[in-house]
Amino acid sequence: MFFKGKNFSAKLPLALLFTGAFSGKLTAGETPLLGKALTVNEIKSISTTVFPDGKGLPHGSGTAADGEKIYAQQCAACHAQDGSGGVGPKLVSKPEKGPYWSTGGAWPYATSIFDYVRRAMPPANVKQLSSDEVYALTAYLLYLNGLVEHNQVLNNETLALIKMPARDYVSSKWQKEEKALFKKELKKR
Repeated sequence: MFFKGKNFSAKLPLALLFTGAFSGKLTAGETPLLGKALTVNEIKSISTTVFPDGKGLPHGSGTAADGEKIYAQQCAACHAQDGSGGVGPKLVSKPEKGPYWSTGGAWPYATSIFDYVRRAMPPANVKQLSSDEVYALTAYLLYLNGLVEHNQVLNNETLALIKMPARDYVSSKWQKEEKALFKKELKKR
């Protein structure tokens, strides 16, 4: 039987939930009062995808000069002041100094760095950075890796134009799908 055994009291609330909320006694338009409807702005804040070609990047801009200050406040405690790593992974490496696995060397698209920082950093304050702050931090990380100039402006038009070193040796599903679509279009002509 369902309620046999020593866990009877733990199973009772679960059974009541199913018999009450899912018994079919709700009328059209009613809900079991779980949560609340999201606003358009709330949906936009969680429904964000940035593609390698820059589609999905928000408006805003930043430079490495701007990002340096933000990095010192938001990132250095985990990644070290120079990006050499600590509690968090290494963000900077030079190709001539061995394995090139860092933010600048392992990511095939600069847009992916922006997307990751915006979604997941800093861990104690996720998704609280403005688009301008994320552009500035991305610029600073790219600057530390020697990929952009200190005062180069990154925005939704310029970020995707940065050629990352890893783009030559990392193949992505996105690239394969883009090539397949291109070949399909050529065949149609």
